[in-house]
Amino acid sequence: MLIVPEEPECETLRVPVLRVFDGDGFLTRISDPRHGIEMEFTVRFGFIDAPEMAQPGGQDAKDFLERIVGGQWLDLAILTKMDTGRVVDRHRRVVATPYLRQVNSGVGGLLSLRGPTGLRSDETYLCRNIELEMVLNGWAWVLDRYEPDERYFKALADAQRSRRGIWAWNDNIHPWEFKKHQYRAKRRDGRQLTKQPSLFDSRVGVEPCPTNGCVGHIVERSGKFGRFSGCSEFPKCRYSRSAPE
Repeated sequence: MLIVPEEPECETLRVPVLRVFDGDGFLTRISDPRHGIEMEFTVRFGFIDAPEMAQPGGQDAKDFLERIVGGQWLDLAILTKMDTGRVVDRHRRVVATPYLRQVNSGVGGLLSLRGPTGLRSDETYLCRNIELEMVLNGWAWVLDRYEPDERYFKALADAQRSRRGIWAWNDNIHPWEFKKHQYRAKRRDGRQLTKQPSLFDSRVGVEPCPTNGCVGHIVERSGKFGRFSGCSEFPKCRYSRSAPE
């Protein structure tokens, strides 16, 4: 696992990771005991896009993220979503860059901070940019339309060059392209499901016209003398009969 040390350049909100949804999102909670308020919300990473769960690499990306942040506390640098002008996207997910702080244990290792409190004055720590780590380890694309820092693109190029994560495969498609294909397939399947069968299908409930050589079938019609049954090929075929009372 490659790590990316980085300090956030703005104030952050410290939150617990309750559940990882996929490679770029998780469920968290904020509490205000003084006012008796507790609220759960979903966090969506701001500058990266991991594979969809239904496409190759989706489950692997989720597992990788869960190994890093599962059960941890993260510092969120809240972002403003460009297409909404707010800190939430159109699905009402909070958009942020997550950072993981780890304390130097003094015995050659790092221990993650698992609570809302900070460090003692005599402790040292390492702060990690989780978004960049997902990209560098090969489990996410970079959302260039949101103009991330140049290091995101360098991390992506390094992961692709080293064939890490999803880049070990040759047939990757962007998650947004995958979603487009799924949407088109659903529309196509929906049209097939709702497509009306031909009037000439030989199926139960369709009575063929008894006129010799006629390819029509019997349909209900209305005339000046009331309802009657006639051939669907009228006026080519003039077969008719009185409708049953």
